[in-house]
Amino acid sequence: MSALELCHVMNKALAGTYVQTVTVKELTVTLVTMETMKATALNSKVGSFLHLIPGTVSVHLDTPVMHLLVHGIPTSCSIDTVATELTPLNPELALPGTPSWLTTEESSVGKLASTVVVAIPGPKAPDFVSKCLAAISSRYRTECCLWFISHTQCSNCHAFGHHNSKCTELATCRWCASYHPNGAHTCPTATCHVRGRPCNYTALRCVNCGDPHKSHALTCPSRPTKMPEGPKEDDE
Repeated sequence: MSALELCHVMNKALAGTYVQTVTVKELTVTLVTMETMKATALNSKVGSFLHLIPGTVSVHLDTPVMHLLVHGIPTSCSIDTVATELTPLNPELALPGTPSWLTTEESSVGKLASTVVVAIPGPKAPDFVSKCLAAISSRYRTECCLWFISHTQCSNCHAFGHHNSKCTELATCRWCASYHPNGAHTCPTATCHVRGRPCNYTALRCVNCGDPHKSHALTCPSRPTKMPEGPKEDDE
């Protein structure tokens, strides 16, 4: 089956949206979990999906890597210069590889400054978000780099193709499509006190298509069906 079909089958077996993307390269299948789902939690449910990947012999958890955007780097500097400046001037910053420009060389023509992407491994990576890094006789603002594809579903409005941290829409319930967060969902009857999840009295309604199912249903006709393209870069 294709990577997209494998992703859908896994989430169906897990009875929830755990896996965000699946990529297959030679004999390795890489699973990327949802933003709200830790890889260790998915690993604890390995018995529910391992049999779906023919020939699988082991599961390996990668070291967490966060991609950081460093804004305002002068385009007159080479990427090698940026790399040699960042590490010694920021002792706690360990870079496993060479940074890269966020945009292509053609799109940077005429710009005095642009954004550099650096990969930071380890549990301390979040400590560098929204901090300033020293380089090239100045300090530069940082931001977490968000990767998403057309199949990425926002956890705030439940539409596809953008990241929830950049969502500008009102919070919408994934079960009843009303304008309130998922955690504020309540039963419409006076005798039931269920909160934050659907109950037997909930009339399910999808935000995207209006059909009687939850907005994250894998069978939703509004869910993108074409093969996913490469990840989009959020540089705002």
